[in-house]
Amino acid sequence: MFLFAIALIGCNGTETTGDVTTTEGVTTTEGVTTTEGQQTTDGATTTEGQQTTDGATTTEAPTTDEATTTEGPSTDTAPRFIGLFTNQTYYRGSIEYEGDDFILNGVRAVDNEDGDITDQIVVSGAYRLSRTGTYQVYVYVIDSDGNVNNQQVTITVKDLQAFSIPETLTTDPIEIDLWHSNGATIENALMGYADDFEALYPNITVNIIKSGNNYDELRQNVINAIRGGELPDIVQNYPDHVMEYIDNGAVVPLTPYIYHPIHGYNPEVEEESFLDILLSYRRENSQYTPDGEYYSVPFNKSTEVMIYNKTIMDALIAEGTIDEVPTTWQGLFAIADDMRRVAVEEGIIDDIIDVLNTSPTQSVHKTAEERQNIKDNFVPIAYDSPANAFITLTRQWGGQYTGLSGDRTGLILFDNPQTRAALGYFYDHRDAGIEGEQGAFTIPGRWGSEYASDSFKVGQTAVTFGSTGGARYNTPTMVDGEFSFEFGVAPMPYNADMPENRTAIQQGTNMSVTTAGTDQEKLAAWLFLKFLTSKEIQLDFALETGYSPVRSTVYDEQLYIDFRNGLDQDGNPLSGEMLMKSRAANAAAQQSDFLFYDQAFVGSSDARAAVEDAFSRVILGTEGTKQSIIDDAIAAAKSAAEQVLN
Repeated sequence: MFLFAIALIGCNGTETTGDVTTTEGVTTTEGVTTTEGQQTTDGATTTEGQQTTDGATTTEAPTTDEATTTEGPSTDTAPRFIGLFTNQTYYRGSIEYEGDDFILNGVRAVDNEDGDITDQIVVSGAYRLSRTGTYQVYVYVIDSDGNVNNQQVTITVKDLQAFSIPETLTTDPIEIDLWHSNGATIENALMGYADDFEALYPNITVNIIKSGNNYDELRQNVINAIRGGELPDIVQNYPDHVMEYIDNGAVVPLTPYIYHPIHGYNPEVEEESFLDILLSYRRENSQYTPDGEYYSVPFNKSTEVMIYNKTIMDALIAEGTIDEVPTTWQGLFAIADDMRRVAVEEGIIDDIIDVLNTSPTQSVHKTAEERQNIKDNFVPIAYDSPANAFITLTRQWGGQYTGLSGDRTGLILFDNPQTRAALGYFYDHRDAGIEGEQGAFTIPGRWGSEYASDSFKVGQTAVTFGSTGGARYNTPTMVDGEFSFEFGVAPMPYNADMPENRTAIQQGTNMSVTTAGTDQEKLAAWLFLKFLTSKEIQLDFALETGYSPVRSTVYDEQLYIDFRNGLDQDGNPLSGEMLMKSRAANAAAQQSDFLFYDQAFVGSSDARAAVEDAFSRVILGTEGTKQSIIDDAIAAAKSAAEQVLN
């Protein structure tokens, strides 16, 4: 690799004529570029997600195209690329680019010693954006010490054939359907945005239709429609759902819309450009096929955060047990007994229930028996999602979850020593509800519920981990204008023994356009998705729901900066659920350097279901020894996941 890059230096970079880029010593054959005898590296992410932004203060906007451990070499000496996509598709007739601007659109190169060396990037190879075909070129950069980062980039130039994009939107009436499975908050927001969109396009009617009570039901309804029903024009989805829809020919690529010279994102205005959408979200939505096609755009994005009882933590700080809220799992488990002591024995739970019992809302009142039950079943730490816990902790302990083979078939990789170490560690700290065996950690199934929010609000747990999209459900009850206890929100903890593996899951859904409808209806559907991802809508949506904005420029808006600082648009302190949303959004921005997502494949949703069951068995299982419970849980999950793949 190093010798190849040095050899390229003598080629005087690239020569560009029209849309043809050539470099001396590179052989081209009918639009296909190859380099003999060279080993290539692919900097694109497969099983790991993108690590983005600053992780800094509440008033700084995240620089969401920043460092990622999967963007090129991770050594301290070699330079690295930021924003380089190693598989790219270009449709003839799309926005025109000069020279290598298409390949290097939004790409930077940084080096620990030299800083920004973007101006040193060189593209080596030949390609024609005016001729269909597959081209391979090399993008490389060399720092002042001679360290090289060299990446192979594959460009696929296509013609749009399955459908066409009209140059102008018809003035005839158009009606499109959007299927979702959200609760009232998001549904009402979508309906409001549909009204705003219809005001801009009076001939388009957008029907916002709830199809299923959760995303799994929505997915099944779409599959049923594929098999013989009527598809909507737009469908909300997770990436693994999109893979199924692609496999069934039910969704269209969005790449030709994204880069359409008339209807696409406007590259000339930052806040309207595609590059303004966070890099990690662009990567997630271009992961589906080997040529890097976009089949979805981001909508309601979230991550997991740590929500904690600040009254309990403040008590431990006041007595000198801790100086600050712990940021690692080891730190949390070290104070588990102290959290139990101040909550149960020193009266914090009693104080919470005393306040609840003065509420005019009778449903939050607790009897003496219920009060004692809360104390008896107090567990300091609870994780909402067993699946997310398994996947995240596997990574934090240095293990792999799933991957993708050369033919893009899913690989089950979680049967490894690192995953076993993570499960063993949390088994050792678990509270399975066994009489006489109190522990520090559990999942909501311990209390017979799906989420820990109800337990958190009555003081039955001191720390819970859940999605920023649902953080509001953890808001303590307000009585006479005051919270029943104080709360805080912080980034996800990490493994103190492996800080280099610090990570948090990137969550939330995307939107796709289906094959249903005419070309004009598809265009209308795309224009609505473009509208939903606009800066104005993303700012409003973030403020209303607490979901993370998908555009970088939203983070620079003073209104959003104030929101993250706990202030409303008039500068007044937020309260109630809005304060919880604000603090959750701020914690999410602070950890956005460490986000990951999983590579989607047909069957990845089944793998997720399998590890959810596995983690539940490890934390709540009572039959067998520690080793047998872990072994059986992993074996069952692996068998279930691989059975689907086979």
